[in-house]
Amino acid sequence: MSDISGIVGKTNVAPLLVESLARLGDRRGDSCGWAILDEEMGIDLRKGVGAVEEVAGQFDMISAQGQLGIAHTRWTTHGGVSPENAQPHLSCDRSFAVVHNGIISNHEEIRKGLRDRGNHFFFSDTDTEVIVHLMEEVYQPGLSVEQAFARALRCLEGTFAIAMISAHEPRKIFCTRQKRPLILGIDSETKFVSSDINAFLPYTRQAVPLDDGEYAVLLPDGYWIKDIATGDERNRQVTEIRPQGDQEADLRFGWRTSHS
Repeated sequence: MSDISGIVGKTNVAPLLVESLARLGDRRGDSCGWAILDEEMGIDLRKGVGAVEEVAGQFDMISAQGQLGIAHTRWTTHGGVSPENAQPHLSCDRSFAVVHNGIISNHEEIRKGLRDRGNHFFFSDTDTEVIVHLMEEVYQPGLSVEQAFARALRCLEGTFAIAMISAHEPRKIFCTRQKRPLILGIDSETKFVSSDINAFLPYTRQAVPLDDGEYAVLLPDGYWIKDIATGDERNRQVTEIRPQGDQEADLRFGWRTSHS
């Protein structure tokens, strides 16, 4: 069990990411971390074992610079509790970072195939890490990151909510859902994605829930949603989250809140 969060804006997002982790961290996961992307410096990864406040202080998470990032707090399902198994995970070339909630049921098959090619080194025992190596394998000159992301998603089996960033396109967050909750938070110059609306409620009550089999691409001033299988764009109404919550809507959209 884990929670994920992502933010893309026009100013530094590190303080917001730390806050989003803290708001998700009341479940007291066994590890946490985040990856922030700076267009000049690349992906800055900081993660460790322990509660959010402990890890954030140890690695001075709030000091990083970048206008987009992803974060994760984890309860162990695959692999033991260790810094290596904490998320996010990086690809070998450090061009992709990913966070994931759920179970990739065919991760052993994917891992074996990538290892047999001899181009990938795995640093954890988690099912999540196969996603970034698969992205590194699929991404080729001539393909956009979005196209590679959709191709990689079609290889995954199981249940998942995923958020990914890439140094190849450093102003976008890529995310998807399959039988795990994932919600977009919409503000005029900042976009959020999370498995729990509590991660962004202080900043916006405008939300768009993803459906199973969909992925979204977020930029500071826009977003779009597409079907994984067909690539067709989906039109989705923005929903106003009620201040006191609406249990029926929460259950319908798969939202998890402190009052549901």
